Amino acid sequence: MMEALSAAFFMAWAVGANDSAKAVGTAVGSGVIGFKRAVLLIAVFTTIGAVIGHSAVSGTVTKLADGMTPIQISLVLFSAASAVTLASLWGRPISTTQSIIGALVGSSLALGLPVDWATIARIVSAWVLSPVLAAFLAIGVYKLYKPLLGRIKGLKNLELTQKWLVFLASAYSAFNLGTNELGNVIGLSQSASLSNPNVFIALTMAFGTLTFSREVMMTIGKNISPLGPTSAFSSQFGAAIAVSSANLLGLPVSSGQAIVGAISGLGLYKGERVNKSLLLDIVKSWIRAPLFAGVLTFFLIKLFSAGF
Repeated sequence: MMEALSAAFFMAWAVGANDSAKAVGTAVGSGVIGFKRAVLLIAVFTTIGAVIGHSAVSGTVTKLADGMTPIQISLVLFSAASAVTLASLWGRPISTTQSIIGALVGSSLALGLPVDWATIARIVSAWVLSPVLAAFLAIGVYKLYKPLLGRIKGLKNLELTQKWLVFLASAYSAFNLGTNELGNVIGLSQSASLSNPNVFIALTMAFGTLTFSREVMMTIGKNISPLGPTSAFSSQFGAAIAVSSANLLGLPVSSGQAIVGAISGLGLYKGERVNKSLLLDIVKSWIRAPLFAGVLTFFLIKLFSAGF
């Protein structure tokens, strides 16, 4: 029990250190809210998403863990969290979802369990499509949103409207984070015989945001492409819609991939500078993380099975 609890908390902390930046990075990077308020936003809305949000995502992930013992699921969580933590050290917004799926595949191969390759294929296809969909949605939101701003009278009213819209888009994204990425951790935790871990896991994730998310937050909010309040709202809202669509289908996509796709797609559409070398490095990390988690889980389970 303690092994499962420790691994679940490590994974939740890693989600906070990496994935939370994808919910509030645009708001912080555009100067709409400060870092401490961003942490509070994450703590409140992610907890709400984890407690009352309904998503078929955790069921999809839990199904991939069929036949595994609590100890084996703990190794899955530990390996995925290790991959995410290494990426956070480099300030790279990777996918905790991909890391968990990679770890689950590695553990199934190590244990000789059947891998549901059809479900894996659906998930991988969603990983490819979600940043593209988010980019188009961000552009669509921007094209609808920008003309509406021109109708607002007074500079103070305009600034207040933009700030509230960015805040609401970030809150929506944080809610999605609770139902999607955190839903993966909660689903696996329950498979490892932990009962009702939602609130504790959500609060642990908030602690990860407070202690270790700043580098990834700056990558999202400042380093990919310049973000003002209008671009921040359009990117965040477009990415959130893409993630919500995947939630409805029970597909565990990455909010990180969605927000990176939204920011870069909108930046290219507006003709602004997009850091293509950083984007390439981020995409490479999306491939490295699940492979690392899968290989690490495979060897850890083999070691434990051998009696170490």
